[in-house]
Amino acid sequence: MQKRPVALLLASLLFLYFPAELVARAVSNYSITPFEIVIAGVLPVLLILGLLRVTKVGWYTLVAMVSLWGLHDLYLFYHARGENLVPLFAHLAIYALSIGYFINPRIRTLYFDPNLCWWKTKKRFETCSPLIVSIGKTWSYPILRNVSEGGCFIEMTNPPQMQTRISITIPLPIPLNVSVIRSEGEVRWVTNNPMRPGIGVQFKTDSPEQRKAIRQYVSHQL
Repeated sequence: MQKRPVALLLASLLFLYFPAELVARAVSNYSITPFEIVIAGVLPVLLILGLLRVTKVGWYTLVAMVSLWGLHDLYLFYHARGENLVPLFAHLAIYALSIGYFINPRIRTLYFDPNLCWWKTKKRFETCSPLIVSIGKTWSYPILRNVSEGGCFIEMTNPPQMQTRISITIPLPIPLNVSVIRSEGEVRWVTNNPMRPGIGVQFKTDSPEQRKAIRQYVSHQL
């Protein structure tokens, strides 16, 4: 989990279509206005950079560009009389695919909650260890799949909702200053993937001893 999701990369790179279309028009000796250079060349490149960096500006730029290009396409469609409509349908496909992906609650949250951008935060390691999770008076024994100093991914069926507070107990297989790690946590994202359902949890412990144990545990495994 040290890399951006592949789907995020592909959805961002969809907007390379617009600069490519602009270059194709230039090669074909079509007249190109400064406005078209901005919206078809400069704006898509800025949008891609913002989306790949997973910034709020990138997400807002996505909304702005789709709105601007939507109006531009409506104008061209209104004035098109027997012209090739393939570019229009290509644009519509890009709008549908990108908006459908980036407005997904889980993906949209990435752009507004830096704690979920695991490639920007602490390194984590893959594991397959048992742990104890307490939600209110309910106890379960799911599997710890990866962990960092800031949080972990817990594989479990019937995952709780986002922002649920839970208690986590991780037995330590290595000798540290404590025998188990105990921490409060908050569910920051949920996946119902049938192959690997579970939750991403951010540690919320106030105990210096437990924070030290988490740090030692992670550094020992990396």
